[in-house]
Amino acid sequence: MSVCRFIASDYPLTEFASSQDYPIEINVDNGTIYDGGADDNYFLIPFLNVADYTDKKYGVYLEWDYTDGRAKQFIEYIKTALQKSDVIEFWHVWLMDYYEFEDRPFIHRKAISIDELTTEHIKEIDNAVIWNTPDKMYPERPSFYCLTITR
Repeated sequence: MSVCRFIASDYPLTEFASSQDYPIEINVDNGTIYDGGADDNYFLIPFLNVADYTDKKYGVYLEWDYTDGRAKQFIEYIKTALQKSDVIEFWHVWLMDYYEFEDRPFIHRKAISIDELTTEHIKEIDNAVIWNTPDKMYPERPSFYCLTITR
């Protein structure tokens, strides 16, 4: 089980991969990972489990470490996707196989137009805390986040 960030749409979404390989530096002593910081160093990979989280038919999984430059490119990607779709959803979830009634996630939703979308919105969803126990009655429930972006 792990955290997943993805976008969902009613229309097929294009995959994206960096045009070059970047070295990854892992420092075990201080627990940091450095990926070069290049703006195009991220991936959008088909997300086959999109129907587990939304009624949208298509999804791509976002694999990255957030930077403002990457977020700007991601916003451009969303703008392009909105040329074919009225709505795009940007999700941050915990991958789960199933939910019992007591452990269903609490979903935080926000909707904005593409003209309002900024890197701060992307950063907010990217940094959202999944296990913040929003429901004191069911403290094991995760929080999921969905930013709905319209034309």
